[in-house]
Amino acid sequence: MRMDRRKRWTAVRVLVAGGTLCYGALLGRAVTVSGDSGPGKGGVNVGAATQFSLAGKRPTDPADLANYVKNRAAAIRLGKALFWDQQAGGDGVQACASCHFNAGADTRLKNSVNPHNATFTKGPNATLVAADFPFHLLSDVNNRASAVVRDTDDISGSQGVFLRTFVQIGFGSPASDTCTSVPDATFNVGGTNVRRVTGRNAPTNINAAFNFRNFWDGRAREVFNGVDPHGADTVGAVIFRTVGGVPTPVSVLIANSSAASQAVGPPNNGTEMSCDGRSFPLLGRKMMNLIPLNGQTVSPTDGVLGGLANPTGTGLNATYVGMIQDAFQNDLWNGGVTQMENNFSLYWGLSIQLYEDTLTSDNAPIDQFAAGNAAALSASAQRGLGVFTGKGRCSTCHSGPLFTAAVAVGGRSFSNTGVRPVADDAGGILEGNGRFKVPTLRNVELTGPYFHNGGQATLAQVVDFYNRGADFAGGFTDGNVRPLGLTSVEKADLVNFMLSLTDNRVRTRQAPFDSPSLCVPDDGLSDGVTNAICIPAVGAAGGAPAAAFQP
Repeated sequence: MRMDRRKRWTAVRVLVAGGTLCYGALLGRAVTVSGDSGPGKGGVNVGAATQFSLAGKRPTDPADLANYVKNRAAAIRLGKALFWDQQAGGDGVQACASCHFNAGADTRLKNSVNPHNATFTKGPNATLVAADFPFHLLSDVNNRASAVVRDTDDISGSQGVFLRTFVQIGFGSPASDTCTSVPDATFNVGGTNVRRVTGRNAPTNINAAFNFRNFWDGRAREVFNGVDPHGADTVGAVIFRTVGGVPTPVSVLIANSSAASQAVGPPNNGTEMSCDGRSFPLLGRKMMNLIPLNGQTVSPTDGVLGGLANPTGTGLNATYVGMIQDAFQNDLWNGGVTQMENNFSLYWGLSIQLYEDTLTSDNAPIDQFAAGNAAALSASAQRGLGVFTGKGRCSTCHSGPLFTAAVAVGGRSFSNTGVRPVADDAGGILEGNGRFKVPTLRNVELTGPYFHNGGQATLAQVVDFYNRGADFAGGFTDGNVRPLGLTSVEKADLVNFMLSLTDNRVRTRQAPFDSPSLCVPDDGLSDGVTNAICIPAVGAAGGAPAAAFQP
């Protein structure tokens, strides 16, 4: 049972005000820049960029983290293993990372369309091509009142699992659960089910730990209740602590933990990762009986997991039970197996949050420029910075070191930018009226397609969208979204500036952005990994570069 979120919002804001202020202070603090702070070669003062430097900044820990986690490094190891482990999926294939494998996002083209209203424009299991973008095409890209050439309410989401009902957990290889197939009225080709697709585009998980709330609609709350994404709104959410030798139910609200709240949403979701009806205790029972990352290769030089890598095969030389016991306070697991199963959502959420805390991309050219290296940005990118903070009005919402106002509550952290009519998707759980979380622009070069509906394929298309003042401007649209009158040179400069927000470690998958191997389905009809994109394991030194979305 959940109480109405709007009625609880004021109480929750008061409850976590300290966390909000911590975030605000952390990200709003002036940064002292050493070295040359004069004009760069594009005429932009280097000091003007210091507001965007992420160097040295990290997400704020929960004040009571030590009540739950006894060894941070062990918790990070656990979180990284759980995030990348394909065995967590109901089909033994789908991991958290399956939707966040390319710079923290999903760039697959096949079977990535959700029809929104059960009627496809593109069709199930189809492959997106460049000619499909943008989803709302005008005869004049600079004039939103010009003739509409094409419009669809389809969404470019992420390929998930088949529609099935959960029966029992599985321990095989692959570790697929026993499930009953259900005819899917929407995701089928000629009556044959295809993998389902999410109803919103997958945002990057890199730097997501800074967000005050997570998911596009903010339903992953800033306080983690140890059980689900909804924080204080869920009445009766409990974890189990051992008191006097007996596991005892207790309610918890862990502040500064929207990443933990987000992490517990997908694993048992019947579209994203699981057969419908599986619970976290059952997922815990499954995972605690499996070799972590079995079937996946882990580099011995992995920055987090390398010391546990199996040198002669796949997986880790560890157990999930042991990894949990190493990471979490004894009274959260020493009451026996049933307690560990019931607390598995807590372990999952907090350990993945601590892993995602490490995914801070703070060494992009913009950070180097802010530190005094005027050569880090091209002349065009420097002019683009001027457009970004001036005529383009971009920094009104994409503010601060994360290039998003979503690191704090209120303001323009959630905005209606006129991407689609409000009736298509009301957006924010608390805000509504078509407002969605303002996404970070860090590494945006690699995280397309863009917007909550994935309706723009390129940064140039995004700039055209804002230059014409949106596609569906209305009474709820942010007042700053109006025609900009940018020239073609200013548009190009703005794109070049956004390219300067890519941390090369993210591009080349260097630590902390290295990972185990992963195979993600690339065909909705594929049950298993017969048709898959397989990404090799990389260690701390990195590997083949991530690619931008390329339909």
